[in-house]
Amino acid sequence: MGRHDEPSVATLEVALATLERWSQVARCVIVVAIDGHGASGKSTIAKSLAELTGASVVHTDDFYCPDLRSQAALGSVRALESFYDLGRLRGQALEPLRSGREAIFRVFDWGTGELSQRQESVSPSGVLLLEGVCSASLQLGDLVDKAICVAAPEAERLVRLRQRVAPEEWDEEWLAAEREYFGVARPLKSFDLCVSGCASALQSPRVVRAPDGGRRTDAVCSRELGR
Repeated sequence: MGRHDEPSVATLEVALATLERWSQVARCVIVVAIDGHGASGKSTIAKSLAELTGASVVHTDDFYCPDLRSQAALGSVRALESFYDLGRLRGQALEPLRSGREAIFRVFDWGTGELSQRQESVSPSGVLLLEGVCSASLQLGDLVDKAICVAAPEAERLVRLRQRVAPEEWDEEWLAAEREYFGVARPLKSFDLCVSGCASALQSPRVVRAPDGGRRTDAVCSRELGR
């Protein structure tokens, strides 16, 4: 992973302080979504926060489900949720971990494009980080307590994506679903915290904390999402 994929110290400090504050007032397991466009830096920030706090981590990528594509209505933009098996995510990961039980589930194999026979186990802790695109979906709202958006400029995200995705696997349908999700279903102002997924934040932090708990952001962070 290159330096530009790494979050700044300022970003991690704000995210860590906010996470600790949320944890202190929680009466039980707190579930925090770490959402954002593909290649914005979500997994890097989640990994760093987990290492610093001992939080459990579940990735929405493990619950990708291409078979659900047939549910999309013809002639319209697919809902981003249709790319994931949210029912399995709820029942096999979020619900047991939220109740303090170990989660055991099969993960999607991105190499074969099928559900793997390999099982992943995640031990419970006081904080559960649900990392990945669609983690802050309103369909998971009853199980997710707080939501963090990791933002990066569209041009930088596309460069990162093209480094990871082969040309024949490029999915314009996915990008359209993402734009719809973050533009309508989960706009920036709906998140509790927005942070930058760019190392350039070392010179210009671009970390936005909403003063009223997540209902307002400023134009700097909006530009990071390509708005």
